[in-house]
Amino acid sequence: MEQEPVNHMAIAIIGGSQARDLIDSLNQEGFPATKIDAVGGFLHEAAITLLVGLPEAKLADFLALVRRYCPAHIRYVPMNVEMALAPSYPMMIEARIGGATIFILPVERFLQI
Repeated sequence: MEQEPVNHMAIAIIGGSQARDLIDSLNQEGFPATKIDAVGGFLHEAAITLLVGLPEAKLADFLALVRRYCPAHIRYVPMNVEMALAPSYPMMIEARIGGATIFILPVERFLQI
């Protein structure tokens, strides 16, 4: 069975805590991925960047897997502001964590050596 040609590259930036299940699922579904680790951002948590080459016909399947394994949710984190009125009660702010940021790029030529 001949594979479809790779004509898109997905760059997916996801939370590190959601990466393992997504990568396992991508591999099971035939989406080989290159993983790049990073730490930083607002909450200084681990982030993973995945590079995935895929044919256009499988783009919807890829996005469905990312939606399934990388849901966004709200977390309350302390705000680093000192307040004279309530020193023992830190102010909390809502932070949206999880989810994914995905860039889809056209690929003119794909080589696997």
